[in-house]
Amino acid sequence: MKKLSLILASILFASCSIAAGAREIPRDTSFTLYSTAKKVLRKHSEATVFRPAMPQDIRAHRDMVYSTLSRTPYGKRKLHADVFRPDNDSIYPALIMIHGGGWNSGDKSLQEPMAIQIACRGYVTIPIEYRLIPEALYPAALHDVKAAIRWARANAGKLGIDAGRIAVSGCSAGAQLATLAGVTNGSKRHEGKGGYLGVSSDVMAVINIDGIASFVSTTNIADARSHFEAKHELQVNAKWLGGLYDDASENWHEASPLEWVSMRSAPICFINSELPRYSDGCDELVSRYDSLGIYSERHRTGAPIHPFWFFNPWAETTTDYVATFLNRVLKNAGTVKEYRITDYGISADSTVVQTAAIQAVIDRAEADGGGEIVVPQGTFMSGALFFKPGTSLRLEHGAVLKGSDNITDYPLQPSRMEGRSIYYHAALVNAYHVDDFRIEGPGTIDGNGFKFWTEFWENVAAAEAKGREWTNLEVRRPRLLFLWGCDGARVRGVRLINSAFWTSHYYLCNNLTIENCYIYAPSRPVRAPSSDAIDLDGCHGVTIRGCTLDTDDDGVCIKGGKGVDAHLSHENNSVTDVLVEGCVFGPNLHGTLTFGSECFHASDVVLRNCRLDNDCALLRLKMRPDTYQTYENITIENISGRCGNMIEILPWRQFFDLEGHKGHPRGTIRNITMRNLSLRASSLGIIAGNAHDTVDNFLIENVAVKAPLRVFRCNYSPEDVRLVDVLVSGKAPEVMPANEQMKASMNYDAGDL
Repeated sequence: MKKLSLILASILFASCSIAAGAREIPRDTSFTLYSTAKKVLRKHSEATVFRPAMPQDIRAHRDMVYSTLSRTPYGKRKLHADVFRPDNDSIYPALIMIHGGGWNSGDKSLQEPMAIQIACRGYVTIPIEYRLIPEALYPAALHDVKAAIRWARANAGKLGIDAGRIAVSGCSAGAQLATLAGVTNGSKRHEGKGGYLGVSSDVMAVINIDGIASFVSTTNIADARSHFEAKHELQVNAKWLGGLYDDASENWHEASPLEWVSMRSAPICFINSELPRYSDGCDELVSRYDSLGIYSERHRTGAPIHPFWFFNPWAETTTDYVATFLNRVLKNAGTVKEYRITDYGISADSTVVQTAAIQAVIDRAEADGGGEIVVPQGTFMSGALFFKPGTSLRLEHGAVLKGSDNITDYPLQPSRMEGRSIYYHAALVNAYHVDDFRIEGPGTIDGNGFKFWTEFWENVAAAEAKGREWTNLEVRRPRLLFLWGCDGARVRGVRLINSAFWTSHYYLCNNLTIENCYIYAPSRPVRAPSSDAIDLDGCHGVTIRGCTLDTDDDGVCIKGGKGVDAHLSHENNSVTDVLVEGCVFGPNLHGTLTFGSECFHASDVVLRNCRLDNDCALLRLKMRPDTYQTYENITIENISGRCGNMIEILPWRQFFDLEGHKGHPRGTIRNITMRNLSLRASSLGIIAGNAHDTVDNFLIENVAVKAPLRVFRCNYSPEDVRLVDVLVSGKAPEVMPANEQMKASMNYDAGDL
């Protein structure tokens, strides 16, 4: 590292001279971490300032000159960058980082906390200075960003970076600039002038943290006009662009990333708050990326504030999103051998089942030492596929892996269903003990479940007509995705839709990540019964981020085993260490976060920063009187939107069976926290388990619910279930017990089926 440090020090020394007699550069210092924290912490008690310490193995080189502008109103103008990197001589990818502040204020030090953390993940991070409104209007800032990229690439050897792996990120106004820089790869119109003009300013990836992708929406144009008419001054975006839209339309269009998407545009990751004004144009940009087959990710932090990257509980999550995206795009690209199925005689024909041919490609990849099975654009029909060690699956834009609707295409084999290890039909996509298995989007896995759903409801009607009970397993239906014992598995950016049965089922998987997925099954014209979005069955260390879940059953369902001896069987397992964040839970669901009906122990589960748009329970615990159950250390926080009962903890007696045992299995609920919730709901809900169930240390805190009913049904003492700063339609809830008839009527499925 000494050699690299000496090189960096020499660059830094050469940059320190300041032109004598130059006019002072005007500054707006209104946007600082201090001023932002004063506003945020006053209104959000849950927020804490994100201030990571500088690790000993990270080195900082500050105020390095990346561009010198010889002719400005302020003399010879030097633009500076800070460099953070691991303290060694290795070569790393680089990330140019752009601060926010409305193109008007702020400085590069605002990016330092995140820069330090990303550098710890094996990157060279470079927060930069750029010209703001008091000094120069658009396009000066963009030209500065492009110059910084060229400088980093030209000095790659001195800086210890890989010139072929440079990304750009930004927050707020900086995010707009980063997006514009990455979308306009190869655009001479946006290049500007400055140093190293013979060097490319192309980037390989873009991270947009709560920044707009278009200025030219009807809303933006109208807001700027209204602001000017009301206050007789230009709104900050209009000021930066040189006037209102009618006066500077060329700049408004030229500065809008959405206008410049092309095949050369870089993959992008959006990380957003819950404030829609800061994501204007992002949906449309992603749609254009999809049409061109360019990779993109969308993440929602659930943050109710705009500058969330300065504060926990959102800053560390944001850093994880950034690092994960960079790892995928910059570090993993091109390292895995591809097996494109159309190269092996497989055609895009949605009418022909091609299971054997696709399986042969998977088997060949395994025999060759591993590789990625690539499904290109088109629809490919198949029955059950079995992925082998070393193989993975990627579905490109427009790719559809469609399931056969013939159950004979899904063979019976050892499997896991409804809390029991049994022989059952394979899923469409299966992986047994394939560690580090990957499924990557943005394509689709379609279960083609219509025929199975219709047959299921016909069977239900026939059973009810005869007055007999029926079970989910009577009509044989395949799941969409089943992973058994796959440690380190990743499912990212894929669409999982129309499953005939459970959509994705993970059994005995450790260190599992499910990220940025869209999981859907319809409720009309024919409902997709028992199409749970994500079933975690005896799994440990699970992260679910940025997903949209909207199936005709549970969203995230915690399983693990059922029955009087479930806790004694080696086939069953607890579910522990689960994080669900930044997700959207849609209107078809029966439960947002559900424990049971096949679960005997779950611990350390966190649901945070999510949005609800449904009529079911936020937290649902199914209490089986025939199973010893323990649900503990569960935290739900920072949730907004619409739901049914906020809480639903009720007996679950479906298929009750003591299996000849005497006694009374009981449930234990302890250390549950629900806080910082803002919801429209049917009621606060109900906590009323079986007669022998116990509840201890259940805290509901800082909750505001708008609901037609103020009654909260709770059969446990105020010491066991504590309400602190809880309001229902602006008033304290009326706490009342529930009798057995009420318990039965308040169960979601009692009214649903």
